[in-house]
Amino acid sequence: MVFPSDKRLSRGRAAVIVCGRTDCRVCVSACGFSAIGSGEGGPFSDPDKCVGCGGCAAICPDGAIRLFRDRGDGSYEVTLPWSGELPGEGSCVNAVLLPGSEPAPARVIQAVPKRSGHALLRVAADSSAIRKMK
Repeated sequence: MVFPSDKRLSRGRAAVIVCGRTDCRVCVSACGFSAIGSGEGGPFSDPDKCVGCGGCAAICPDGAIRLFRDRGDGSYEVTLPWSGELPGEGSCVNAVLLPGSEPAPARVIQAVPKRSGHALLRVAADSSAIRKMK
């Protein structure tokens, strides 16, 4: 997993991929900016090439991609795949902020219905909780 620096995240969203699959490559094909590569450990995102569009997160069949942005107020904006009923803006949810981590409290900023792949949820979460997960 390549987690972008706070300086990079202050400029905008960037993908974080936590996936060990080497046989899929759906995200590599979906990225029109050549920001996702694949190695022996699976796919990874280059934060300097990533524009944070979210196409990879929506299309990933395993839900292994998150988009992060530093909100500048001690929290991160996290875009993540969501299954089930979409919660309303401003509501609190327990969200898996990084694949493989325990759910953590977050406030819903926006819910984007499923188009192709997963529905996406943008949430605000305490940055200290995320730093512990990295």
